[in-house]
Amino acid sequence: MRMAVVSILLLLTAGCDNNSGGPGGAAGKTAVGGSADASSVGQLLPSETAHAQAATVTALRQAGWRVETNGLEEAVIAILEDGEIGSENGRRLSGLETLEQVRLWNCPDADDAFVERVAGLAKLRVLVIRGGRLTDACFETLLAAEALESLNLGNMSGLTGRGVAGLLARGRIKRLYLDHTGVSEEVIEAWPVENSLQMLNLNHTHLGTAAARTLQEFPTLKSVFVVQAGLSTDTVAAWRRARPNCLVYDGRERPGGSPERPAVESP
Repeated sequence: MRMAVVSILLLLTAGCDNNSGGPGGAAGKTAVGGSADASSVGQLLPSETAHAQAATVTALRQAGWRVETNGLEEAVIAILEDGEIGSENGRRLSGLETLEQVRLWNCPDADDAFVERVAGLAKLRVLVIRGGRLTDACFETLLAAEALESLNLGNMSGLTGRGVAGLLARGRIKRLYLDHTGVSEEVIEAWPVENSLQMLNLNHTHLGTAAARTLQEFPTLKSVFVVQAGLSTDTVAAWRRARPNCLVYDGRERPGGSPERPAVESP
């Protein structure tokens, strides 16, 4: 009986030593399912960048922005709808170097100066500005956005698309929305055929046969939207024959009365 009690005491003592966590008693800080080393603990906490961004993110949220963060609580998405950006918030936004997406809807003061601010964000992949007062000068500014893949500048009649050629020539833009803009056939004819475009939205623009012929030569284009873009049914049909693997959606029924079903596209 005495031997059994001694054995139990020895086992309990060994268990306490194993959970001590070494010098400093760090066992209480051990991550669930992981070790207590500094790297694993650090991964569960906000990064130093997140700490530096905290005040800016709070200020933007108080001003009506929606700011989403990643697992390290670093800002990655900033969204504003139906509101004024303001010069101070534009400055704040440009300081969030981890931002990957900026999305604005119906912000009347969205202008070329704002684009110049966000174009310097090294990780910016998606830029959406629908409504606002941009000019074609913004396209040259966006050449500085090295990571930009998706550009949505719809619903601005002042844009003609002049300057887009430079962006396409860089081979980075995969998704481009210029619906409800002043894009012209002359401008599209100047776009380089060798580019990386996969999706193009030109709904509610003014195109013609020459524009369609240029666009059907884009090698990577998988879907293009040309609802009420001035293209005849014959032009669209010829485009589809030339590029059977590319969805050309014009909002009209196909021959035989069966409606087209466009792919779901989001900015």
